[in-house]
Amino acid sequence: MKNFSLDLNKKYVFIVGAGASKDDKLPVQDEILKNILKRKFALKDKLSSTEYKKVSQEINELLKTLFNGKIAKSNISLESIFNVLETSVRRGENIGKIKVDKIKKYYDFLLEGIMFATLTDAKLREHNILNLQSQSPYTILGRKIFDTYKNRQNINCSFITFNYDICLDRVLLSMYDKNEQKSIDVDFGIELGNYRLKQWFHRPRKRKIYLLRPHGSINWLLCATCGKVFSRVSQQGKPLELVNGGKCYCCGMTTLEPYIIHPSNNRIYENKYIMQVWDKVEQLLFEADHWCFIGYSLPEADRYFTYLLTKIYNFRKIKSIKNNKKPKISVVNTNRSIQKYEHITDELVSRIKNPLQQDEMRKYFSSIYTERDVFKRFEIYFDDINKYECSFKNFSVDYFNI
Repeated sequence: MKNFSLDLNKKYVFIVGAGASKDDKLPVQDEILKNILKRKFALKDKLSSTEYKKVSQEINELLKTLFNGKIAKSNISLESIFNVLETSVRRGENIGKIKVDKIKKYYDFLLEGIMFATLTDAKLREHNILNLQSQSPYTILGRKIFDTYKNRQNINCSFITFNYDICLDRVLLSMYDKNEQKSIDVDFGIELGNYRLKQWFHRPRKRKIYLLRPHGSINWLLCATCGKVFSRVSQQGKPLELVNGGKCYCCGMTTLEPYIIHPSNNRIYENKYIMQVWDKVEQLLFEADHWCFIGYSLPEADRYFTYLLTKIYNFRKIKSIKNNKKPKISVVNTNRSIQKYEHITDELVSRIKNPLQQDEMRKYFSSIYTERDVFKRFEIYFDDINKYECSFKNFSVDYFNI
């Protein structure tokens, strides 16, 4: 694998998925439900232990009632649960003996579970670029980016993250300095309610880096009255503080509620702030010279983002448009599932002596595993992919250069 070196004259967009946070001991999406059911949360908060237990019990009860009890819970996905709950609530229909009011409560418990499962137990300093001992790949990557652009006016790096955790937010916020010439500020692409509160981080200045969250964050809080969104990423709140919230910091009328776009096949982006984020996502993708996907696997549930990528990439392939040029594509992913299946295939094929039968078996398994192969999934949409089959940490340490 060749090195990934930043060209100061080029614009980069890093698209970050759950696989990137794996090295920070946070679950990927298909592990979140398992952790909720087993009450396996990174942040050991004694005050929240009762709530952890309650959420886990409620979701276990929901799965027993909603799905075939003979099916292993490991075969049930978050998307499938949300699809059922969301449709029931929208249509106002009961599911068997489960009434709509109870469905709404299950819905809230599931959101709480996602928040609990994606809270990090790492201290704030672990995600600070000044901490040279940090082992977090986010911090290692962030430090290299900061060193690259610290003496330049234009910061040509942007991030789009679909993760609910705040590891990346912490790292980028640690680049702040009171001296504007030494600081790289974070721009979330929206007018946060925070900017009106003097004690919280301020509106980004000229030297800034975009961190766009199309699916919100576990630390985003929404006021249903004045419509403002607040971010508490300057320091991670305790689970119950985030779930129960408090009165709106601006209007004081309504209790703030967590704001995340949950995983389902019916994701709806209606909130005006989320729509603004998506507009900015589109703009950055149009302008960037290089798209780098880290720990992101083009999941089926992200159909709108896949559409957006396809639309923009194909537009940028049109050579007749002046100065139009398609972006370079890099994909950083361990591709663990395909590695595991290839090992199984090799074991089975080794037991067959006939070369023709060996070839047939390899072709058969290859057709089955194609959809599980992250790199092949990207090859469906993009040309000439730079593949980094490694962990995010391995990429940050060994391949990402100034």
